[in-house]
Amino acid sequence: MAALAIAAFFALPRLAAHIVRGALEAGGVADRAAYASGHSPWSWRFRQADDIVAGKVFGDGILKLGERGLIVLPTRSGRGEIGFPLSRQADLQRLNLLRLDAHAQAGRFGLVARPTLNDPLVRADIGDLTQPIRLDQLPWHDAAGRSVPPPSRAAMLRLSFDLPPDSALTLQGAGLARAGGPAPESGVPIPAGLTAEGLLRYRDRQRAIDPLVTLGDARNDTPGTKPADAQPVELGRVVHWVPWVASCGYLLVLVAGVAATRRQGDHPSRVSDIANAALSIAGPLWFITGMALGPRPATSAVVMFAAGASYAAYLTGIRAVPRWHWRGGWRMAAWPLLAIPVAIAIAAVAGHAPAWPPVTRAALYLGWALFQQWLMLAVVGGLLARALPRPAAVLLVALAFALLHSPNGLLMQLCFVAELGWAWWYLHQRALMPIALAHAASAVIMQACMAGGVLRSLEVSARFLM
Repeated sequence: MAALAIAAFFALPRLAAHIVRGALEAGGVADRAAYASGHSPWSWRFRQADDIVAGKVFGDGILKLGERGLIVLPTRSGRGEIGFPLSRQADLQRLNLLRLDAHAQAGRFGLVARPTLNDPLVRADIGDLTQPIRLDQLPWHDAAGRSVPPPSRAAMLRLSFDLPPDSALTLQGAGLARAGGPAPESGVPIPAGLTAEGLLRYRDRQRAIDPLVTLGDARNDTPGTKPADAQPVELGRVVHWVPWVASCGYLLVLVAGVAATRRQGDHPSRVSDIANAALSIAGPLWFITGMALGPRPATSAVVMFAAGASYAAYLTGIRAVPRWHWRGGWRMAAWPLLAIPVAIAIAAVAGHAPAWPPVTRAALYLGWALFQQWLMLAVVGGLLARALPRPAAVLLVALAFALLHSPNGLLMQLCFVAELGWAWWYLHQRALMPIALAHAASAVIMQACMAGGVLRSLEVSARFLM
């Protein structure tokens, strides 16, 4: 079993790199399809508040949802701004055409941009909202009113408005496109042998050189690939019926699991324990490893996550899992809490000056840690330990816990090692709170002292790619 644990430890970064590479290649395919169709990855449809930056209007205006888009109503001065969500810096020299799907009865409008988030704002007035806008031909000026050259790039782009009373602005869509000029590169090969973190550093370097770069070999693109509704590429949001087939199939299997559990009563078999453990964790694993946790999680994947957690709660409610408790004997709690000084030691050696997260975020870590450890140890670990030899149960729980942090390769390894110890202690003591406290405290230390350094971040799933 020790050999399997060592093999799994070294296999996890390879799996993470494989997932990230596939995500980058899929993003490159979608980006090239957007350019080929006359659009770009910087294209948006506005249907709900979350489709704009911060989900609100900046300034004197209120946002309402309309049947055909977002409606901005003026308040007080009637002046404000709407932010377009730029997932990365845009090249406004080549993507020099802005198309707005918007209309208003009256008002004045303009654009506000920052080449980088540290640069001062530049502005330009625009006329007709219904006509394509040549960004390189607008009269741009700075905050003092002095004329400035058109911005070559944009890390922030907003639509400004000055609406009279009793008027409204309806915004349905927007997008950057090319008004002629050279097309983006056809695809930059992704080097082999890089870790997940190395792949993202390579992507970031390439985008710093050319924001329009697309990764992956264009010769492998599927002919006829089209961007869905000219939306920006958002990994994990797959508008297709196949994920719903998987979700519905999973729900049906869970219903069958409920029926089987009721038939067995207080005498579950080893097979049923293993099946129930797998059913409880399958939905959350699908959600995370399927790259569904992003800015807008796919509804089908959210359903699977909720269904798996609900099934685990059902098993807990009917006492189909072995007995457990929250606190246990605190004299033995020093063992799982050893993770805290270990995290401090790692941060001292490989970390940076601490930047402590706010108290609310630390509280969120504790709540999330309680949920994860309840699912992994009380439900999955308890069931597997009843059906399998304890070392096998510990190894499987630690592996599943690591996969819940995909594709953050280094974090997966750290979580794997930590959960090996926590699962071993839990199966002897059956207490969750000491482990959850150790989990949350270690996460806070790593966030404060290692994120942005040896750890790219503590994010998982598609959020790790951001």
